[in-house]
Amino acid sequence: MLADHQEYDVVVTAVAPVGTAVHADGHDGFIDRTKHPSWWLDTPRAAVGDVMRAVVLDARTPSRFSALPSDIRTARGLRHTGPLARLCPPPSGGGRTVRWAAAEEALGIALPADYKQLVRTHGGGLFARVLHLLEPGCPDATYDVVAQTAEREEILAELRAGGEEKPSELLEGDARLVPWGYAEGAGHFLYWPVRPGVEPEEWTVILNEGRGPLWEAYPMSCSQFPHEVVAGTTTSFCSPTSTTSSPRRTGLGSHPTRRSSVGRGGRQRQPVAASDEPSAASGEGPSPLELPTTRR
Repeated sequence: MLADHQEYDVVVTAVAPVGTAVHADGHDGFIDRTKHPSWWLDTPRAAVGDVMRAVVLDARTPSRFSALPSDIRTARGLRHTGPLARLCPPPSGGGRTVRWAAAEEALGIALPADYKQLVRTHGGGLFARVLHLLEPGCPDATYDVVAQTAEREEILAELRAGGEEKPSELLEGDARLVPWGYAEGAGHFLYWPVRPGVEPEEWTVILNEGRGPLWEAYPMSCSQFPHEVVAGTTTSFCSPTSTTSSPRRTGLGSHPTRRSSVGRGGRQRQPVAASDEPSAASGEGPSPLELPTTRR
């Protein structure tokens, strides 16, 4: 069975003015004319027998595909949101309604599709009792992605002025760090390194140690990172367990503690009350690494 956000090599079986019929992995599908590169670029139109790479937009029969490179990049980012929701069931009401245009205008950037999907599905909350997701418009500024972006920029600028060097990932190009999450207790912050000309769906993850200058770089999206934390398949030091996905560390070595649980120079976060933590029903079901997100 075909699955949303998955890529397939599809074979063109028929062509019509409205689009292209295709066959993939034993299933029939359709590519709307606006979802083929020839609609936007000076490229050849599809012909019967052509084989092309396409991504599933909607797996329901008949499946809808897109052969646009932008849709394929977006789907690659969204690919981990479904498995994460299965491991970490979202609240029944979903997340808060977010004014995305206002948030993106305030940040001066477009946000990745998988991050938006995480916020819509889970809202800001706590994954695996360790990883907080920041969200736009949170009533508490310490959990608001816009407020935290301004605060972290100020804090990091002060650290640079005090002699702390930038991680190697930020030395090339006009990179900017935008926070999207943090590790509860330890104060590690998770950022996107945002560079001009790099699409949001291509942004990776960089983690700053909570009480020192070390950084970890991860070649993965912001939805893949919490999925690996919840599944226990990351070697990040913000994860309770570690088995795979080794990061690349950069930094100047250890030095005295300078950061509270909110991170160096930031406001102290209030701990999540035990009563706010979800629990497995009847003592069965998800393990502590598979608990649903905690709503604030």
